[in-house]
Amino acid sequence: MNDHVHVLFTPAGSHRVEDLIHTWKSFTANFLQRTTGRPGSVWQDEYFDRIIRDDDELLEKAKYIVDNPWKRWPDIADYAWVGFKGSSEA
Repeated sequence: MNDHVHVLFTPAGSHRVEDLIHTWKSFTANFLQRTTGRPGSVWQDEYFDRIIRDDDELLEKAKYIVDNPWKRWPDIADYAWVGFKGSSEA
């Protein structure tokens, strides 16, 4: 998406969610600033996270993430970050 990111993951070992998100934001911000020459903030300070409590909720969130690009850009032919075009067509 052009203004936010969805990620579905389970932290491994003793890694904390906030540390992983900080690392992702730092890496991507530094990369974007280097490659575009654009200084300043890339990400907002806060983020929204939630705990997935069961398989039904996991599937619901995964479907939402997979379908999301086509809600924003309904005419895109292919989306490289997902292995298929929309979960409704899988």
